[in-house]
Amino acid sequence: MSAPLWRQAFDAAERAVAPRAESLVRTEHFALGTALVRRAQTLASRSAQGLSARAWHLLNLPAGSDISRLRAQIGSLDREVRRLTIQLEQERRRSATSRPGAPRPTTPTTEDSDADGAQPADGARPRPARRRAQHPPRP
Repeated sequence: MSAPLWRQAFDAAERAVAPRAESLVRTEHFALGTALVRRAQTLASRSAQGLSARAWHLLNLPAGSDISRLRAQIGSLDREVRRLTIQLEQERRRSATSRPGAPRPTTPTTEDSDADGAQPADGARPRPARRRAQHPPRP
């Protein structure tokens, strides 16, 4: 069974174009052009993000970067509260088992297994959210 007509046309075009395209993309000029286009895209994206953040701040609303920073802080606080809750529960169990006649827990609890994955409070924390100065865009 022969290939459909569209496939034959595609294969013929690919045979004609592929070698020239391959030689083009392997040149130093193509790599330089690609790098410049990528750099321009990054600059445009950052400029748009900065402009939109300033616009949101002028309206006294949080920008995306503010939300990201707050989410990181909430995650850090959540981990810290979880770690402290586990420590408190362990201390309560220790004080309960140190009293004479108190029953001893025989199986590990969920808190014990959660304590293994808890992060110490001394680790790096995200910066606090703060307002940035409203400077005019740089030329």
